[in-house]
Amino acid sequence: MTQKPSREHDGVPVRYGACGWDYRDWRGPLYPDLLPKGFRGLKLLSRFTDFMEVNATFYHPMGGDKSRRWLAETADEFTFVVKAFGGWTHRAKIPGGEDLRMFREIVDPLLEAGRLEGVLAQYPPSYHARRDSLPDLTSIRRLVAAVSPCRLFVEVRDSSLYRPDFLRFLEDNECGFVNVDLPSWRSLPGPSTINTGPVSYLRLHGRSLSGWSNPSASRDERYDYSYLDQEVTEIVTAIRTLASRTPRVLVAANNHFRAQAPATLMAVKSEYEGRPVPAPSRLIEAYPALRSRVVPAPELADDLWR
Repeated sequence: MTQKPSREHDGVPVRYGACGWDYRDWRGPLYPDLLPKGFRGLKLLSRFTDFMEVNATFYHPMGGDKSRRWLAETADEFTFVVKAFGGWTHRAKIPGGEDLRMFREIVDPLLEAGRLEGVLAQYPPSYHARRDSLPDLTSIRRLVAAVSPCRLFVEVRDSSLYRPDFLRFLEDNECGFVNVDLPSWRSLPGPSTINTGPVSYLRLHGRSLSGWSNPSASRDERYDYSYLDQEVTEIVTAIRTLASRTPRVLVAANNHFRAQAPATLMAVKSEYEGRPVPAPSRLIEAYPALRSRVVPAPELADDLWR
């Protein structure tokens, strides 16, 4: 396989992306209520964002021609982050065999096309430092080897790991650190602007305290959150700090319930760039607070569902 040159220095220092696109509750606020036959949500979203986190690969390995279809549906400048299989990060399963083969079937076409930002390894809150020592780091080392030559980004959700020796480990293993925006609760990490490689990463999960503190809360309840104007300003301040240190910053929104993620991305992008940005009319109707930050995009062509 011939790997095409990286797009890291394509003149776009900050790139905005959603964490998945196949959500039923996006019908209405972003997608048509009744999806036309062959509707392509990724194709629509790619007209307003710069990259996409592929969320489905976390839940089960995927194979076949899916990533080639994603490439065909999006412009050459649009890139992808593929989430590592949850069995590798949450159940300490060794990457290999059929799981890894299918994962590479998704990753390799994106890598060959020069449109892969990297692989995202998301670790659970239970992955944390043990008193004065780090947890077993074998799983990260295995992932580094398994996904090579892709860049690996590592997200941890316990503040005990926000320490120099863990960050140095990531840097030594050429892994990118993922900053997370979360509610202030127990050991969840607070705001940070850390980078351990040439690409900075910030993931916005929303700040729903009730959703994160309630163990019986559903996934939708956890990620049901619209950022306030002051919080958007805080996020933009963090992005500016990261952009001053690295030539590329990835900003991903995961407050996905009812398409709040794309609304957040457009609000953040508008404030960062100091100008209104295009947004789908349907999204503006769903979230009127966007009106001061965006301009309605021209009517979208029917080729979205061909």
